[in-house]
Amino acid sequence: MAHLMKPSGSILYQNQARTVTLIDIPLSISLSQGTPEYPCTDLLYSDRPVENPHPSIEPRSVKAKQRVQERLPNPLPPFSRDLITQGLAEIQARRPQAFCSERRINQIRLSRHKEDQAPKKTAHLFEESSNQSEIKVPEWGIGAWCEPRGPLILSTTGEKYEIQRASDLINKVTANFSTRPVLVNLGYPGLEYRVPPYSAFMLSRVGQREALQFSKMASKLLPEPTLSAAPGQFDFILLDPPWENRSARRSKSYASRRQAYEDPMRVLAKMLGKHIAPDALVACWITNKASVRDAALRAFESWGVELVEEWAWLKVTAHGEPICDLEGSMRRPYETVLIGKAVDVTLDGYDASTSPNSTTKRLIVGVPDLHSRKPCLKEIIEPMMKHRLSYRALEIFARNLTAGWWSWGNEVLKYNWKGYWTAGDMGDDTDCLFEQRDGAVPELKPVDDMDQGIA
Repeated sequence: MAHLMKPSGSILYQNQARTVTLIDIPLSISLSQGTPEYPCTDLLYSDRPVENPHPSIEPRSVKAKQRVQERLPNPLPPFSRDLITQGLAEIQARRPQAFCSERRINQIRLSRHKEDQAPKKTAHLFEESSNQSEIKVPEWGIGAWCEPRGPLILSTTGEKYEIQRASDLINKVTANFSTRPVLVNLGYPGLEYRVPPYSAFMLSRVGQREALQFSKMASKLLPEPTLSAAPGQFDFILLDPPWENRSARRSKSYASRRQAYEDPMRVLAKMLGKHIAPDALVACWITNKASVRDAALRAFESWGVELVEEWAWLKVTAHGEPICDLEGSMRRPYETVLIGKAVDVTLDGYDASTSPNSTTKRLIVGVPDLHSRKPCLKEIIEPMMKHRLSYRALEIFARNLTAGWWSWGNEVLKYNWKGYWTAGDMGDDTDCLFEQRDGAVPELKPVDDMDQGIA
């Protein structure tokens, strides 16, 4: 019989075997910004929780279904339907409240400058808006490679740090090794980004030169071994690659692998292995295409990582219903995370035939938030770490920073912009409040994966 564990942090429900977890997505990101010594009490602005499943877009006639099957690549077999239905029933039986915590809602009005408005050869652009609640933020791009001057250590500068140009953060590792967050100002009022305690990030695309720079800085800033990792190595690595799909093609926030100047997964296949500690865990988000899963598993193989678990993040309404059909041909209500464990394939006793034939499956249930905002896995993954107090973690293709972790990608500061946050407390999680607030959330355009000059 499943055992109800007391809600803790962003985990609203979890059974004893940890095979079923209900998580609050914005709260998981909020709590990941703090430490036990300096917890984050601010709340992340979010989107209104989904109340009803999306209308079906599935073809109805037999001919229409055949056309869809011919046009779409071979999808993955559906995730365990039994685990999904039993997991939802388990949560609903033991948690009568809404499937998410209270949210702070903000009207999402993303502002971008047109290309012909952007002055050339400048690292930032700020324009006063006619509406004072609407802020236009810089569009960051990267052109010709510029050799970074080395790491920027914020912890020696106090709790605030101001830079002259946005480009001063590009292609270098910036670190806050202090016990408190540091507020970084990009040179204009309102353009402030909070860097959590004990965190480091590299704002850049994932290319060959950037990979060399990352490796160099990881070895320099992590020179000592830990109980489980050698210098420059990590015990947990999380990847959310820009896999090609219809949503990515429609979005202009980042370049997919096909659109990128360099395939980031090919770059990582060559360099990431040396940063994976013995017995480390590696997690990779994938889409529901078989070819994407195959690509992720090939990367695992190149790193000496063996698949051990598969997790599904099931997107549900505030009342616990899947947002669309579980086995739809056009879309499914979940995203999958592959979990691998590092193995030493050079050992004489290693035999690939003894690898486990089946993987452990776990279900993560959560009410979706803003587009592409995924749950922070820190609270879920930490109990799996052999040394919870000293493990090192790295998130690649991150969209926010995490206290105690390293982050790398072209959107690492996106949700750490101060305007995405509001003062609050982590109060009762039994109600799902739909609070409308005025104001706008600007969009920080990521470092381009194409060579386009700084705009």
